[in-house]
Amino acid sequence: MMDTASWPTFLSACVCSEQEAMQHFVRSGITVASGFGTSEPSPFYRGLWDFIRQQDITDLQIRQALFMGAYPICVGDRLASMAGRPREPGRFDKLPGIAGSVARSATGTSRKLSALKSLVGHYRELLERRVTFNCAFMGPANNIVIPDNALTRALYPDFVGRNASRMGVLNMHSLHFPDGLQGLAYKVDGKPTMETFVAPMTPPDERGEMSHGAANGANGEIIDTIARQCDVDLLLYLNASHPFTRGYREARNTLHVSELEALAKKGRLRVVVDDSPVPALPPGSFDAPSKAEEAIAQSVVNHIEMNLGYTEGRALQVGIGTTGVLAIKALRASKWRGRCYTEMLEPFTLSMFENGNITGSHFIEADGRRTMLDGKLVCTFSFAEKGSDFYQKLDRNDAIVIAPAARVVISEAFYSGMGVNNILGVDFHGNVNSAARDANHFSGIGGAGMIHRGLTRGGISYLCLKSTHRTPEGELRSSIFPYLPKGTPVSHAGPDLTGGREGARVMLVTEHGIAQVSGLSQWEFIKALISVADPAFRPWLRREAWKEFRVSA
Repeated sequence: MMDTASWPTFLSACVCSEQEAMQHFVRSGITVASGFGTSEPSPFYRGLWDFIRQQDITDLQIRQALFMGAYPICVGDRLASMAGRPREPGRFDKLPGIAGSVARSATGTSRKLSALKSLVGHYRELLERRVTFNCAFMGPANNIVIPDNALTRALYPDFVGRNASRMGVLNMHSLHFPDGLQGLAYKVDGKPTMETFVAPMTPPDERGEMSHGAANGANGEIIDTIARQCDVDLLLYLNASHPFTRGYREARNTLHVSELEALAKKGRLRVVVDDSPVPALPPGSFDAPSKAEEAIAQSVVNHIEMNLGYTEGRALQVGIGTTGVLAIKALRASKWRGRCYTEMLEPFTLSMFENGNITGSHFIEADGRRTMLDGKLVCTFSFAEKGSDFYQKLDRNDAIVIAPAARVVISEAFYSGMGVNNILGVDFHGNVNSAARDANHFSGIGGAGMIHRGLTRGGISYLCLKSTHRTPEGELRSSIFPYLPKGTPVSHAGPDLTGGREGARVMLVTEHGIAQVSGLSQWEFIKALISVADPAFRPWLRREAWKEFRVSA
């Protein structure tokens, strides 16, 4: 158990059980917000659905982004218990030949239908209770699309072809990462959009300092505002397992425990002593990539290494997604040397820093000046795999700077940098989708727009795209379109790809090659897209290019 004897009396008086904290701060008719990703309060979300049912809570809004776990509140009790569980051997596994194949297929279909029934049942209960999510970034826990086929149309006509973002369950809040405070927590007039905020922090150390740990995002700004205005209930899970990390000067990743005293005196602070693991990705998340992901990552690394004349020395950035992370993993063995300035810090970038491939970073001061930081890494959040020592390496590490997104994920910080990011689709107009599958939101724009627009001033932007994908119904289709499918949100517009200044380069990378698309007219751009499309879809794209724009490709 954590030793609380050294804590200030006012903080110790706020310590309670999780059940007591929920009874104080979670009730019908309010909005509860929390940290995201590695700064999400995982024990809170593990127990929230049971609490909602026990207390018969209704009309509750949950503001969050990127759930790290398949919690019962997201997918229901049954699917949450199944998540991550190894598949049990079936009685048909050893049955040979066609008979075995048919039997295994039928069993798999039965399991899928059973899981689908459970998921739809959970969504129906959420709708009945009017429990909704307001999310700026979605993940696997809430982006599942109900497939559209004859059986699902008969069973679930109101749900087919939709995920939570189009069911009345999840209210997508599309905003750039640095806009989190005003977008999700406080309105422009300073009034809060929530009644309760929940987040993990490290317990106060001998100097009374507390850290936001492996991620800041908007947490720092939100909690600073709550502590100053005392207008929102704050539930903190104090956990010594989280790494103690710092920010940069006034863009801090810490607060002093005394800043919470006024909130505590107003009865608006509760503390749960927690020892749960820091949220992390499953072990081996990057060990078994698809052939397409491997090919794209290798193309990025090859291009960087073959063009050291203009790639070396730049500040490297990598975005969320397997392909980008794989590229950084492969880059460790290359001749490239440079710096790093990134939204997300993962183990492979840290390894490059430790090995001397990366020598430092920079920070944009409040007045706009760029200060070079040798021997430092700057980010706003970090990710690790379960069982790794990554978070331990961050703990009390003066070389690591984790600062608010509002100070890190800003376009001017990425001028002349080099970014590796993932996209989901692109069309002949240069419209890019990085956050949806057709009309269904799939993830979120996060920092993609701000980062890419910064890179197009003197930088290099690698946009990584798997050339094909499958629909929820299993249809294989091209990720390069004449026009993005109806209803698809756009994250980058045409000029973001075909423009650029001060020597900027925008590179579209698929498993079939790499094409520079900046500085191209539309006809040239269309030809460049088709050159890296899946060969099976190139004839169709050529016909569409002629039909729509009279372009011979």
